[in-house]
Amino acid sequence: MAVRKVTVRNIGAGSTFKVASLLAMVGFIAWMGACLLVYYGLERAGVVDSVNSLIGGVGGDQVVDMKLAMSAAGLLGLVGFLFQVIMAPLTVVIYNAVADLVGGISFTMSNRAK
Repeated sequence: MAVRKVTVRNIGAGSTFKVASLLAMVGFIAWMGACLLVYYGLERAGVVDSVNSLIGGVGGDQVVDMKLAMSAAGLLGLVGFLFQVIMAPLTVVIYNAVADLVGGISFTMSNRAK
């Protein structure tokens, strides 16, 4: 039962970028799948037809369809993806600067099996 006190003082921005990119890609795929399921559910419930008839009654064309919904979801998902990928390394740079001032985060590790 060895117990060690470990302090995290520096995190690599490059490795953070790689991990954030992979996690953001998984999140993007999950986002697109969820949007597809929501659109399918709304279409089966008749909401898409109601919105199209409302838009058509005002004088427009029926514009809400799968292509528009998935394009909007893809654009929003891409913005979220880029935000995550850019912010993760910037956050690490800020953490490293603060850790130099205050000494980092300390935690205790033990190899006790439960």
